[in-house]
Amino acid sequence: MKYSLVLILIILAAVLVLKLVKCDTDYKPSVSFNKPELFHNTDWRIYHMEPDLYRDDGSIMFSYKYLKTTDGTTPTTLANILSSYITGFKQVNKTHVAVAAHSQHCIKMLNRVDNSLRTLAGTCGSTGYVEGGVGTGRLYYPYGIEIDVRNPDRLLVTDYFNHALRSVDLHTGELSTVIKSGFKFPRYIGWADNKLLVSNSHYISQVSWDTDGSVTNIKLAGSLSPGYVDGSFNTSRFYSPLGITRVGYNMYLVADCDNKVLRLLDLNSKQVGPVCFDGETSCTISSQLPDYPWSILKVGEDVYVGMWSKGIYKLSGICGPHNVTVYLDPGQNTTPYTLPGCSYAAYLFEGSHKFLKQCSIYNINVLKSPIVRRLMFVSRYDVSCRLVRNSFNRILLTPAWRRPSRKLQHVCANDCNMSSEIQPWYMCKNNELTVYWPTDKTFSVVTKEVPDKLRDELRERLVGHETEYSEVEFQTFRQPTVEAKQNSRGERIHFLLFSTCADKTLRYDSVNDLCN
Repeated sequence: MKYSLVLILIILAAVLVLKLVKCDTDYKPSVSFNKPELFHNTDWRIYHMEPDLYRDDGSIMFSYKYLKTTDGTTPTTLANILSSYITGFKQVNKTHVAVAAHSQHCIKMLNRVDNSLRTLAGTCGSTGYVEGGVGTGRLYYPYGIEIDVRNPDRLLVTDYFNHALRSVDLHTGELSTVIKSGFKFPRYIGWADNKLLVSNSHYISQVSWDTDGSVTNIKLAGSLSPGYVDGSFNTSRFYSPLGITRVGYNMYLVADCDNKVLRLLDLNSKQVGPVCFDGETSCTISSQLPDYPWSILKVGEDVYVGMWSKGIYKLSGICGPHNVTVYLDPGQNTTPYTLPGCSYAAYLFEGSHKFLKQCSIYNINVLKSPIVRRLMFVSRYDVSCRLVRNSFNRILLTPAWRRPSRKLQHVCANDCNMSSEIQPWYMCKNNELTVYWPTDKTFSVVTKEVPDKLRDELRERLVGHETEYSEVEFQTFRQPTVEAKQNSRGERIHFLLFSTCADKTLRYDSVNDLCN
């Protein structure tokens, strides 16, 4: 039996082309690509790039003297803001693009349907540092734009000469200040979960929001002085970092413009590492690019680099060390991990593993999930909170919550079970009663929303039963039963992931999605 088990493990290792070892303690982050290939030629610097949501055909939208889009062949001009460079833009949906009119000192909104432009925020043609609506608020060379993931109705804008992070209300155009400290000529911004990475003159800063609403900005990596130094965040040096894009879990590429290279920002190890091109013997220092990199964008497995004057280059075929952190789903001893390009998965136990695939090394760190995401069925009702809070009514209401739970098991089918350990619960606010029916289906910290496939299957089983399954009997009320309210999508029962800490001694912080 002992020798049979060893043989099986050897065969499995050969099939998966992997070897299980401990992670190196002297780990230094780096990544390699194939040599850059020209994707689109231009005669001016590429300030910013995004996948074109309106065309949705693989085209890349980019800004330089104009706002354009290209599939790599013929470019199409979308907007021409006279007397102004477009340093940044953000597609707020498929048809509207917020544009930073850099030298006009304002934010404009482009309608892709009719190509019309209007002023969204600031006062075009006037500089300053003033909060207020359109025509009152002032910016001084707005640069990068992002949607606020904490409030999708708000834009965040780097105010270059004011050394500040500003916000714009998408509905009213009201211009406000988020924070005005810790910046030095802030340029581009990108989200790292609920924190914002900002490229400054020679360093990367990180903006964080606390649960009490306070905002902080710290120097994360780099220095006030220019240079080229890899290593820990504290000792690293950049020379005019610009564009930032995410390439993996807590891993970001930075366009280090005046060093003419790309750099790897590893939030896991808190180190800065080199980015190299295939064919070099070792990746100890970043490879030189054909031109000064300005903007950077990852789409799928490819990375696009916008240059100072030689167009957009495409990097593909990532080849080198990849450092990945995966989490065990709650209650599970193993988790599946599939290497990119493979059709099979390896089931990994908690610990450190190394996968070898062609020229790439994947260092996989498997951890227990610090946060448990539980699938919940949720309905809302128009009910007087005064009646619900009555102690006598609460006794009668308890079995009322449990009856729909039995019907909802039909919706779960083989995908989940209604929880036998956690009872349904409710909360009432502003005469709206919300009832939660928990299941035993849980996910790890990396799953933020109910997976689309699971949501679709649950929704399909609800067809024709939604009103019946969501009805709650209130024996003491005038209405014997109350129907659940419909949400904006016409649903009486919807699904969400309810987050708690795996360590019961910790408290879940919903704003920052952390346990502390």
